[in-house]
Amino acid sequence: MKKSISKEQIIETALELLKDKSNIREINLREIARVLGCAHTNLYNYYPSFNDLLWEAHIEIGIKFIQQMNLILERIQDPKAKLYQFYYFLSEFYLDNKGWFRLAWLDYIDVVRPDKDKIVTEKTVSEMVELLRNIWIGIYSNELDRKSIRRVLHDVHCYIVGEVSSYINGRGIIHDKELLKQHIAETSVTFFTLYLKEECDIKA
Repeated sequence: MKKSISKEQIIETALELLKDKSNIREINLREIARVLGCAHTNLYNYYPSFNDLLWEAHIEIGIKFIQQMNLILERIQDPKAKLYQFYYFLSEFYLDNKGWFRLAWLDYIDVVRPDKDKIVTEKTVSEMVELLRNIWIGIYSNELDRKSIRRVLHDVHCYIVGEVSSYINGRGIIHDKELLKQHIAETSVTFFTLYLKEECDIKA
């Protein structure tokens, strides 16, 4: 048995176990401790309860998401291709990590949401808005206020959450995951572009 573990090891192990779960309650502190090779009581030195650990995992998912998105988008020069890839990556991240998606957007965590989680979520959204703002300038050479982009991003994201939820619950109309990723990306680009063009009266 390992006698010492780190907070980072606990989170990474929890995320790996959660990644493909259809029910995030299928794992618990004992299961995480078993994988780490330590007594489950060791985990209580870092997390008073499994719910506290879930919130920490929720924070880490947001951090991983924006880091990976930035890495992908910085390799793309064409702004139209970058806009498509923005939404393709978003759908891919959710569909390929259904347990993370459930934790991020669907499943209830039975404690008060920590302030740290609110801060990280706000930072992630702000970074997404800034990415979209720069992409928009690259395509249309005009600036939009961040509030407009944020509002439209919110609406398009709600559409994506609905599509992904239907698929992972076995009720989607498109059954091929790769085709669904492409469909979500194409539809999201259309919605996002049309909504913002209407706001700033840009002619197609």
